[in-house]
Amino acid sequence: MNRKIFPTFFSLVLIICLLIGILGNLTKYTGVAVLIVTIFAFSCIRLLAPTINSLPFRRIKWGIGIGLGFMLVAQIFIMSVMPNTVYHDPYRVLSQADQMAAGHMTWDITYFWRYANNVPLAFLLSLWLRLTQLIGFSTNLSIHLLSLIVLDGFIGLFLWTIYQLNQRNSTLIGAFAFFALTPFAYTYYLQVFYSDLPSMLILLIVIRALWQWSGKIRRQRIISGIVLVVTVLIGELLKPNLIVLIPALAIVAVILLHKHLLKQMKLTLPMLLIMIGFGLSVPATQGIYHLSNFTPETKFEFPVTNWMLMGVNPVHNGSYAGSDVSHAIALPNKAARQKYDLKHIPRRIKKLGVAGMVRLWTIKLKTLLDVRGIQNWYNGGFQSAPAWYHRHAQFLQVLTMISYSAATICLWLMLILRLAVWHPDLTDVRNVATLTAIITALGYLAFHTLLWEVEPRYGQAILPLTWFALAALPAPAKTEKSRFSLHRWVTALVVTVTALASIGLSNQLGLEHPKNTVIAAQRSQLSVQYHAKAVEVIPGTIMTEDIDLHGQANYLSVQIHANSHVRITLISTSTGHVYHLYHAAYVYRLHHKLTPGRYRIMVNNPSGRNQKVDIVRTYHYQLSTHPLSINGVSYRNASFVYTCLFRY
Repeated sequence: MNRKIFPTFFSLVLIICLLIGILGNLTKYTGVAVLIVTIFAFSCIRLLAPTINSLPFRRIKWGIGIGLGFMLVAQIFIMSVMPNTVYHDPYRVLSQADQMAAGHMTWDITYFWRYANNVPLAFLLSLWLRLTQLIGFSTNLSIHLLSLIVLDGFIGLFLWTIYQLNQRNSTLIGAFAFFALTPFAYTYYLQVFYSDLPSMLILLIVIRALWQWSGKIRRQRIISGIVLVVTVLIGELLKPNLIVLIPALAIVAVILLHKHLLKQMKLTLPMLLIMIGFGLSVPATQGIYHLSNFTPETKFEFPVTNWMLMGVNPVHNGSYAGSDVSHAIALPNKAARQKYDLKHIPRRIKKLGVAGMVRLWTIKLKTLLDVRGIQNWYNGGFQSAPAWYHRHAQFLQVLTMISYSAATICLWLMLILRLAVWHPDLTDVRNVATLTAIITALGYLAFHTLLWEVEPRYGQAILPLTWFALAALPAPAKTEKSRFSLHRWVTALVVTVTALASIGLSNQLGLEHPKNTVIAAQRSQLSVQYHAKAVEVIPGTIMTEDIDLHGQANYLSVQIHANSHVRITLISTSTGHVYHLYHAAYVYRLHHKLTPGRYRIMVNNPSGRNQKVDIVRTYHYQLSTHPLSINGVSYRNASFVYTCLFRY
């Protein structure tokens, strides 16, 4: 009896990891609210499942189709009305791609010498920009279109996969609700194009290929094999940590070999094709270096040990550590950095001890699976959000956190219930594919928890793997019992309470814990730490840029440059009132109540010598709503770096 209910080893490890992730999402001021909404949402799932499963599939299909249509309309609205200001790594990749698409194959900042893994991404993105420029698309439109294609393609393929795997309407509706009715489809993955979502799509394609391989005829296998090799090749170019597939596949192969099932499952060839894809990534990377005129510089390059060093930094809980990065920059070359890292990694481990390392790993795992910040990942704020958003900003920010956390926890709880009673039948290729998904998910978690530094968005890599496992695993028999088919009014009541709890708690927490709100911003920049060059402004130069404030603000900062001295004023275009910003290190600041309206940032150089100013310029990417004007000449694709907030 115990054997039937006790999970297998890999299932048990994943259950423990997911439980830690659940606890991590129930901390801080949103913890209780997330717990309450999760309980109601999970109850809804259990109550609605029998009714949904009894509906004709034609209704489900039409409902999902209409829902996806509304999702697309909402996505286009968000990208059109509420574009955000992308910063950090995604902007540097985008800026380089925009430059290369314009025919300038140079590398003007040290970022790519330090993090050469993003060179292929910049190159491939530049090819897309060149293609879309042939039909007159701007870089902004091209990036929005690419985000839509990848995001909605991922959602569509996943819904199709779930339908093929699982004939239960409730699972399909649950997946649709997760992707289309939560912030997943409208925040980070829509507003910021980076390698995270493409790598998730690639994982889904790979797991699908393994699952469906044995059922294909020869011609289909040839096509699938080519697609599989190219997919893995692109995946490894975009996201090198896809390499965790190799040990995962090796473990699965050993298990099948031990059971004398490797030949029967017909997975040897697709596994070899995956290895070929990884192998081809090495010459492909060198080819991209050549085509893009990129030459690695060991003077700036970071060794992989640098991320391992940050991973055992207890002060930063294994996350990105600016102190470690600063020390690495001060060292002369890659070899010196690696020597330093290899010396200090064991020292830190020894100092932490066994108990300290276990505690650090637990904290890192909680960080890795914390999904509450999805709106803020690489998002510097909306460029100039409409007034209705600012009136409800606190509520919407908390609702985003609560809804996505609750949805993710419900996903994990459903998966835990199925993993707890699952014993894989390795003669069934679907079970083998599921086992591969589980082991791969554990590989990602182990890689970042045990070896690497962590960020919350890294843990999203396991999303397609956990959803695949949930759809492929059989539902516990008790969920199908009629005792859950209660009166409709009971189900309707629980659904209503869930919605009201989400709205009410979000509103209350937004009032109790208000966060600074970005009213208008342009924070994209290449950064001084990567030796981005400032513009030399000659004496007497006047530069202006208009900004639109659709909500009340009380703080403005404009980045100039270290050791530069200019005069900055903010002028209301409607009243003519002038505000003077004061100098604070490399920025100029203003603390004053600003009513909604249009304002003009004016920078002039009254000194007798040149002054450096941090101006961001692109070739075809519009950074902000209004152009930058220099001595009366407008530059549409140039901007100051500024942030306007309402601070609490």
